[in-house]
Amino acid sequence: MQKPKIQRVQILLEARQQAYLARVSKKSGRSISALLRELVDEKMNASAEAGLARAARELRAAYQTDHELNAFSSLDAVDWEDNGE
Repeated sequence: MQKPKIQRVQILLEARQQAYLARVSKKSGRSISALLRELVDEKMNASAEAGLARAARELRAAYQTDHELNAFSSLDAVDWEDNGE
């Protein structure tokens, strides 16, 4: 698998934020850049999961109220098997 291309960016942090990152970096042995990339990835994944959860809630509500969406849910799997005919 090919490594993702890394882009150089410049950010401004409050002193307390920079001090925190420096402490975590030293304790974990990872660079501040690696820590920030990890935090951004976590935020991106959380946003994606929140979007999926929201969509699932909306679909659940639709399936509970729209009987046309679940009209075939009572069909037995046997109805779909090939009887060799």
